Amino acid sequence: MAKQRYYLDTRVLTAFFFAAMPFVAFGSFVVVNMAKTQLRESVGLSLEQRAVETKLALEQYVADQLVHLRLLALEPPVIQALASPAKPLPSDEVRRLELAWGGSQDPKLATAVLDSPVAARLKAMAQIRPVMKAIQVVDTQGRVIAASARGARLFQGESAWFKALAAQEGEPQAWVGDIHRPANSASALLEIAYPVRGPGGNWLGAVRALLDAGDVYTVLAPVRVGRTGHAVLLRSTDGMILASDESERILKMVFPGFDSLQNALEGFPLGESGQALFGQARLRRGYWTIPEVKGKSDDGKDLVIEPTRLVAVSPIDQVPDVKWLVAVEQESSEALAPIATVTRYLWIHFIGVFATVILLALYFSFKLERPVMEEDLHLHEAHLPAGMQKTDEA
Repeated sequence: MAKQRYYLDTRVLTAFFFAAMPFVAFGSFVVVNMAKTQLRESVGLSLEQRAVETKLALEQYVADQLVHLRLLALEPPVIQALASPAKPLPSDEVRRLELAWGGSQDPKLATAVLDSPVAARLKAMAQIRPVMKAIQVVDTQGRVIAASARGARLFQGESAWFKALAAQEGEPQAWVGDIHRPANSASALLEIAYPVRGPGGNWLGAVRALLDAGDVYTVLAPVRVGRTGHAVLLRSTDGMILASDESERILKMVFPGFDSLQNALEGFPLGESGQALFGQARLRRGYWTIPEVKGKSDDGKDLVIEPTRLVAVSPIDQVPDVKWLVAVEQESSEALAPIATVTRYLWIHFIGVFATVILLALYFSFKLERPVMEEDLHLHEAHLPAGMQKTDEA
């Protein structure tokens, strides 16, 4: 029995190769998308960690500033200056003193406030801490009795910080205001205050300081992630930018995409109503993908204000009386650049393989259609029996 022989049909091989390529391509891009998701999660967790670190550093910064006020509130000259009960003044006298203070029309009043021994101590502290633009000592009636520099108002009785300190009971607590920009001022300020208590724990007044809010950025400045990653301080209620490396946006612009971020923070679409019904989620994400933010240019054309970004946030919860968010953002294109590069090379790879398969298929197809030997050679006649061979005589 003749031995059975096998041979490889290249046409069948090519057909199966063509059939397998879509499945290989589909599987490859599924794996790439899985890797993209994992990379996004890894970058998001890294940004979240940086946001938490920045939040802790910012809370420590504010605590350091409050320590200086607390030490100042414990100094004997300050306590002695506030020891005598403040006498209430008629409204007409308050108005007159305010006008005199604002117009610098009473040198005696300015000397009493700015040139007293306590004021000299405040000026020395302001020189040591240049970030403190103004330091004041205020009595229980809200009147500034000593200051390191002339302020806008002499009486602070109607201020939010004074009312908050006057209403305190029990242990003294510091007060921290929001970052704001006073009228006719180019720089933003941060207001902090601390109550002054007597030996018996009775309230004598308060010390107040106005800090240069630009110094807050020194906490955010070292935060750098790649080329586009940086930290921003936001007001959690409306998304106003309070500190950023883009100074033209500070207290002038809401964080682009804050609506999407706020919905994510509140648990969109349920928000507080959903939490009231179902309770607060145990696992709270700290990062989100904010879609591209577009606007209109002056000529009406579409303008990309911010590209798609990965944003991680961490709320400030150890500073009293403030509602701040630390946000660390990075452009999504930079964060996912490795996967984009792999995807691009994967496309090139598949296009190259596909082109190679087509060329090989065409080549072998033409080869299979060619005869095994040239017809002019007649080599098969040499193997015929002698009786069947043609002779020249025939």
